[in-house]
Amino acid sequence: MAVSTSTTSQLPLLFLHSGAANPTPANLSFPSTLRASSLRSRAAAAPPAETISEDGIPDTPPVRHCTDEGEGTGIPLPSSIGEDGEQLLFGATAGKETVMRPCAQLRSSFSDSFVISQDKIVIRNRYGEKLIGVLYEAGSKDIVVLCHGFRSSKESRTILNLADALTSEKISIFRFDFSGNGESEGTFQYGNYYKEVDDLRDVILHFKKDKRDTRAIAGHSKGGNVVILYASMHPDIPSVINICGRFNLERGIGDRFGNDYMERMNQHGFIDVRDKTGRFMYRVTKESLMDRLKTDMRGACMSIDPKCRVLTVHGANDDVVPSEDAVEFSNYIINHELHIIEGADHSYTSHRLELADILAPKQKIRIKLRSYWVPLIEDSCKKIIEAAKTTNAKTMGPVPLPTKRRIYCVLNSPHVHKDSRFHFEIRTHQRLIDIMYPTAQTIDSLMQLQLPAGVDVEVKL
Repeated sequence: MAVSTSTTSQLPLLFLHSGAANPTPANLSFPSTLRASSLRSRAAAAPPAETISEDGIPDTPPVRHCTDEGEGTGIPLPSSIGEDGEQLLFGATAGKETVMRPCAQLRSSFSDSFVISQDKIVIRNRYGEKLIGVLYEAGSKDIVVLCHGFRSSKESRTILNLADALTSEKISIFRFDFSGNGESEGTFQYGNYYKEVDDLRDVILHFKKDKRDTRAIAGHSKGGNVVILYASMHPDIPSVINICGRFNLERGIGDRFGNDYMERMNQHGFIDVRDKTGRFMYRVTKESLMDRLKTDMRGACMSIDPKCRVLTVHGANDDVVPSEDAVEFSNYIINHELHIIEGADHSYTSHRLELADILAPKQKIRIKLRSYWVPLIEDSCKKIIEAAKTTNAKTMGPVPLPTKRRIYCVLNSPHVHKDSRFHFEIRTHQRLIDIMYPTAQTIDSLMQLQLPAGVDVEVKL
């Protein structure tokens, strides 16, 4: 169950369908009785946990390996569990690919399918390095950029599940590898926060040249820090999603390198990090360590434009980044919304559906109609469906609900016919209509409807 605090808006953070403006639920009304209430479902089912081999090495080999391993340059040799606590998937789709799948593979509410195209995009950053990413064309003109965590890649399961959740809601996304990670060029470095901010900036400017705006940026683990830092430096993104980002960057270093890491750093000038088998993974220099320690997340949070909406999602059972860090983000960001998912770990192994539902809640309007007369309610349903279809919104229904019967027993006469009874019955007919992916035009069209007074209408957003 998700716990929500510091909520500043009831609108979904990602409302991108068909480039429409955000509708205002408070302005949605009908001439007949209206009772509006929020509708937010939480999925309970989840896929099984990921499995790794006994020696902790993934079955799929990595795409790239360390160069000059003794000097610690190049991308680190991957272990099955990255530093952001999730299993890595290596290898990316090359070229262009068209994928046919259910409209909502994770949590579909209707069975028809649509086409999602995947384009492999190469973007050269300001340092001359090639950044490799995959663009999902799912229907929206605006896009959402996904940022992976430390020692991870665009192929991590968390990023792939986020991509699936957003594209199932017809939101186009772009996932890419930071320089020195995954398939992208460059040298891997510990810290390196602001260079990854520059990579993200170059990605956003690339799409802006193609007249495509970035509606939101989402980052997992270290990627959460990157998107927060970006928002503090560039006020051109309306929505930021921070998933398990770390607020206190001084915390966690001792757990990873040992409490005597500063003494070793001053003595040798570097720290070599190895896995459980003793294999070299990456080198931490004093410069890269200080880059992390000097990164001021508190100042970055306070520098974010109040117009920018920030959503922080964290797992209550996160053993990599404690959930207390999420609360700190909430304390210093003005326009902030916090969700703590009970029982979730750093990678949301058993809570991916809940994470997906928070990031991309179903964009729909549920309309329930009641009437004593069947022709009246059927005519009202027809008007609502026609009004929605004129704005290219998808409708489901009308679905007949069970008819409610109320029977009243009345005495015929209290005297002569005192044993005689009259029975009267009132039948209430009900219909249910779901309007999927409504736009601002859909709201306007529904507001202009003139429904009969004999039809009671209940709307849930």
